[in-house]
Amino acid sequence: MFVDTHAHIHQHAPNESSEIIARAVAANVGAIFTAGTTIEDSQIAIEMAAKFDRVFAGVGVHPSDLEHSLSGDDILKLSELASSPHVVVMSEIGIDHQQKSPDKEWQAESFHAQINIAREHSLPIVFHIREHADDYDAHSARDAAISILKESNAGEIGGTAHYFQGRWSFARELLDLGFYISFAKTLARISDLEETAVKTPDNRILVETDAYPQTFKKNRANWTEPRDIALIAEKLAILRGSSVMAIEKLTTENALDMLGERSDLVRTILVQIQIRNRTQGISR
Repeated sequence: MFVDTHAHIHQHAPNESSEIIARAVAANVGAIFTAGTTIEDSQIAIEMAAKFDRVFAGVGVHPSDLEHSLSGDDILKLSELASSPHVVVMSEIGIDHQQKSPDKEWQAESFHAQINIAREHSLPIVFHIREHADDYDAHSARDAAISILKESNAGEIGGTAHYFQGRWSFARELLDLGFYISFAKTLARISDLEETAVKTPDNRILVETDAYPQTFKKNRANWTEPRDIALIAEKLAILRGSSVMAIEKLTTENALDMLGERSDLVRTILVQIQIRNRTQGISR
């Protein structure tokens, strides 16, 4: 089964949750990590994970959602959320230098603080790095993130660069620090990603959909969902001269390895699903 290591399905309308998960099940998705973007949103992610056995939560404050540097009270609340048995990653955190993004100092301080929370709770970090279009050559967000990851020794707790869109040189830096590289549907349309998709070692590849309510798409049927994970696997298989089944196997093993101490939570569910499927005569 596939593991969608980064999505935001809890942000969809509550009455859509069951259908989104049913479509994921039909696409052979065994587990979905749904990531919070604020303290309140992280709580909703946990509530969804408590309701659906295939869903696991990430907690964190997205850099674009910061209204100030995280306060002591914010850090205490996030730490409390991180202790939930439904949480498997510290996510979504990172650095974002897009236009109108929050103060860069707030972002750096908050990234550091959330890495510390992740360390306290033995959670891998799933981080976001996005440049301002005008800063692409300067790599300001990239450099800031790499600096923080090094200063905090974040490679010790592990994690992944989610929705990776950089070049191989950037991916290699992150791999050298001990992180995974997560590919999304952009792999099918950004040719610069193909070198990274080919060169990333087998044991460092993850897949995700980043599924969130895409209200800018008029046709609801075209919104990205966890069911689309196979599309990413198919592209990876073509680029790497492999099979979709092989990509499915290695990315799921990698997701479990990345989780470290939290892997048993997901592994148990995957095994239960396999047993249930065999009992019901389902081939997958």
